[in-house]
Amino acid sequence: MSGGWFATRELPGGVFLIAEPAHVNSFLVVGEERAALIDSGLGIDRIRPVAEAMTDRPIEVVNTHYHWDHVGGNAEFTDTAIHELGAEALVGGASAEELRPYLAVIEEVVAGTPPFRALDERLFSFLSEETTPRALPDGFDPDAWTLRPRPPSRLLRANDVIDLGGRSLRVLHTPGHTPDSICLLDEERGILFGGDTINTGPIYGHMPDSSLEAFVASTARLAELADAVHVVYVAHFSRYAADARFLVEVANGFSDIVEGRANWRDNTDVFGDPVREAFFPTFSVFLSPVSG
Repeated sequence: MSGGWFATRELPGGVFLIAEPAHVNSFLVVGEERAALIDSGLGIDRIRPVAEAMTDRPIEVVNTHYHWDHVGGNAEFTDTAIHELGAEALVGGASAEELRPYLAVIEEVVAGTPPFRALDERLFSFLSEETTPRALPDGFDPDAWTLRPRPPSRLLRANDVIDLGGRSLRVLHTPGHTPDSICLLDEERGILFGGDTINTGPIYGHMPDSSLEAFVASTARLAELADAVHVVYVAHFSRYAADARFLVEVANGFSDIVEGRANWRDNTDVFGDPVREAFFPTFSVFLSPVSG
């Protein structure tokens, strides 16, 4: 369902996708008493009314890490949670100057969409409402786009449980992308929310506080869950869902990197910064040029 800047889709098991296509995927997990909004998006438009239209339960935001593209709607909510290692960086927010380069990315994506959509409609049918890029919403002021998340009301640690009433999410501390990165596991339903630890496009391991060694350890632990997980929901890209086998593929890829078996190519990230890319059949990993 389209909601202006956002598009939503009800997924199995009381989960709703709230997409800012094709930029960021947030997920609303609904329990009997409460709901958790896993990441709050870019802050380009208000996400709270979209989430509240899908549930009458009180909503707590749970951030998978502190990066601005995951916390943009935090200021709309009273109850927010993040791993304790990300609390200080979270409240630093982002200025209009810091965010401006992303507007150029959106413009590039939107400009390239019509020819791709025409080809898609003729040959492939990849695109759906929640994966079709869209223009910035009417009335959006680029110069006023700043993010100032409020301090979190709850600090998370490994193995904490977020109780929603009749269902729970277990916090898995999975550093690598950032020191505070987490995944969230609905053990009863076999649903894993991968944040930026597991992604179906390039996995960003070249950020200033990223750690290849931590990524290797975190993805290896997640791979051990493959028999207990039936779907993985990820925070970026149009392929927002993957099966449990993907956890093993990602872990094997990181192992190949450190063991010297990966294939490499030069590339750039979304902002045009140079990276060294290790590429695999179903995903890739961006590392800083000196890391490869």
